[in-house]
Amino acid sequence: MNEKVILVGNGINRINNSFSWSDLIDNLISFIGAEGQINKDNKPFPLLYEEIVIEAMKNRGIEEKEVKKFIATETSKLHQNSIHEELAKSNASNILTANYDFTLENAIKKSAETSDKGKIKQTTYSLFRHTENDNKKIWHIHGDSRISTSIMLGYEQYSGYLQKLREYVLGGKLYKSYSTDSIKAKFENNSFEYDSWIEFFFTHDIHIIGLTLDFVEMHLWWLLTYRARRKHKSFPINNKIFFYYNSESHKEIKHRLELLKSCDVVPFSINTKKDYEKFYLNAIKKIAP
Repeated sequence: MNEKVILVGNGINRINNSFSWSDLIDNLISFIGAEGQINKDNKPFPLLYEEIVIEAMKNRGIEEKEVKKFIATETSKLHQNSIHEELAKSNASNILTANYDFTLENAIKKSAETSDKGKIKQTTYSLFRHTENDNKKIWHIHGDSRISTSIMLGYEQYSGYLQKLREYVLGGKLYKSYSTDSIKAKFENNSFEYDSWIEFFFTHDIHIIGLTLDFVEMHLWWLLTYRARRKHKSFPINNKIFFYYNSESHKEIKHRLELLKSCDVVPFSINTKKDYEKFYLNAIKKIAP
């Protein structure tokens, strides 16, 4: 199948917003009143988040739900920019986003519908979570700010999400009201239904922009390695996955590019110096004009 799917990360939000993970962590530490007590340097974010939450619960009387509500409020302040608008105009009918905000929806349509249209309404994980506006589906694979408990942050949630992904791929009863065949059986029976964004990774060309694919994203790396293993063993996998990056960062991410290549992901370099708005616009033009 040649239909294109785009997977975007927080990079696209940083064009006209001052939002960064570093700033968010600083604000979060300040919110729980632990400035100067928690060192954020050289700690993978899912574990740093656990440190913050445990500190908040143990010594501050602040529950995790309040921490997540704070993060939801912070991300809801983001504004749409030229990148969101170009994605909205693109011919990609399915866009996967690791972002919690609804800037893409708002770029597609004023007063956009942000309710979850997923087959199963999940409160913690996001296998099915998506919105629908003007024939475009935006899949919030890391949760959304409307349901703060769905926001994907800590090691506990990452681990549980990986388990859910694996259950979906291998097939079986995921919830009382939902069962699914394995990806293997779906290939054999040509029975892909696309209830979940996971299926796109086996059937559609995936174009990744604005997502660093840091190694803490254990669920996505598991999906890529599982796909690569089965592609060279038994599954008739013919789709391609592309990872777009600015050539300025090649030396910095060389080790990551090597691992992506081992997972049959195709790195695609675009040279725009340090002009990241131009980088994203060029990437979208190449992906889905």
